[in-house]
Order: sequence, then structure tokens, then C-alpha cells
Amino acid sequence: MIRINLLPTRRAKRQEAGQRQFLLMGLAILSTIGVVVFVHLEATNDLEGVQRENTIIQADVARLKQDLGDYDKVRAQREELLKQRKTIQSLEAARAGPVYLLRELSEILSPGKGPTFDRVTYEETLRRDPNAGFSNWEPKRAWLDSYVEDKHKVKLRGSAKSNEDVAEFLKRLNASVFFKDVNLDATAQASKGSVKYVNFGLSATVIY
Repeated sequence: MIRINLLPTRRAKRQEAGQRQFLLMGLAILSTIGVVVFVHLEATNDLEGVQRENTIIQADVARLKQDLGDYDKVRAQREELLKQRKTIQSLEAARAGPVYLLRELSEILSPGKGPTFDRVTYEETLRRDPNAGFSNWEPKRAWLDSYVEDKHKVKLRGSAKSNEDVAEFLKRLNASVFFKDVNLDATAQASKGSVKYVNFGLSATVIY
């Protein structure tokens, strides 16, 4: 009877099967690593793309701000000018004297402008009283509420941010060739919420 020893063959097959399993495991690991690397690269590219877009947007915003300038400041100046124009229009509707008197008030209360004055007379006034001169002032710190004229006598009512602003307004009226005998009749502290200001009343004679 012939016996055939199959143990080496079985052992070889088992080894071959084990090698295939290791090979498959290795391929699976490599595939997993490849997927992870691919996903990471995609995420990195997406992040870089978002960062580039964000940089472009920030540059656009900065350019627009530069083109527009200080928008808040411009808007505040526009609102102040509209307020002054509305005040002058309401005063003009109730005026009794020439329109150029109200135009003079508008000039006195406009940024970068001032009263119409005779320079010689003004310089003589300064020699007598150096404190009588008007200064470089922000006119929007004072505003008028009413203008009443009767036989060249004017009553003005308004408000200002401080007593110093009221004094500056009076100096400008005194320097104007259209006003004389300017007198402060009354002042009173007032407030609206947390904002404090001064109400004032004054009288003067208008020249026309």
C-alpha cells in the first residue's frame, strides 16, 4: 500500500493563503491611507480657496471704504446742513425784513463761512477790545428756532451746545454789517436725555 504525505502541500497552501490575506490587508490599509490623504488634500484646497476669497472680499471692502471716505462723517454733515436749511426756510417763511438778512444768518451759521463785516471797523473794534473778535468756530454748535422782526427790531431764539457757543454767535452778529445793538436777553440750561445744551434769547437792531 502506497502512502502519500500531503502535509508539505497543505502547509504550503496555508502559507500561500496567509500571504494573500496579508497582501489584501496591506492593500486595504494603503487604500484607506490613500482615501484619507485625498480627503485631506481636498479639504486643504477648499480651505485655501475660502481664504483666498475672504482676502479678496476684505480687499474689496477696504477699497470701497477708501472710495467712500468717512461715510458717517459725511452723512452727519449732510444731516446738519439739511437741518440748518430747514431752519432758514422756516425763518424765511415768517420774515418781515429783506431776504439778505436771513442769508446773512445762514452764512454766520454755515461751516467755513462767517459774517459780512467791514474790516477797518472790525480792526478798530479789536484794538479797543481784543476779546471782541470772532474765532474759528464750528457754527453747527448753535442753531436758531425763531426770528421775529418788528420795525427793524429783531428777537432771536435758539439753542447752543454751551454758553461759549452763545457768546461766539453774539460776537459774529456784532461783527456783521447788518446787525447792531446785539444784546443777550436770557439763557437757560436744558437737556434732552443725556445731551445737555443752552437755550438763549437775544435782541438786536437790523440795518437795511
